[in-house]
Amino acid sequence: MQKFLESLMVTGTGLVIVFFGLVLLIGLIKLLVMATQNLGRKQKSKPVPGVTLPSVPLPPAAAEPEEVDDAELIAVITAALMGCMDSGSRFTVRRVRRVSNAPAWQKAGREEQIASRF
Repeated sequence: MQKFLESLMVTGTGLVIVFFGLVLLIGLIKLLVMATQNLGRKQKSKPVPGVTLPSVPLPPAAAEPEEVDDAELIAVITAALMGCMDSGSRFTVRRVRRVSNAPAWQKAGREEQIASRF
């Protein structure tokens, strides 16, 4: 019976230490979040008394999106790819398409592929 009570005491002490450590970690994480909340935000500048900014008229909103010539962009991307690849391979970039709203696993796969080349 004595050993059983000692084992319960050791178990209880271990549980108390583990939960105290977890509560401590939670507190530290919350403190770090509070300390770093405003790091990415821009500071609002206070107006200087006596200084007025000139008003600039805004351009009218365009009815249609502008057509952009991607020939220079395609040339730069092709040159960058040729610089990374072996000199014996020949290919051409015919179209550049932006990928938006990609899932996290797809972004991670792309980054892994890019990192594995170097």
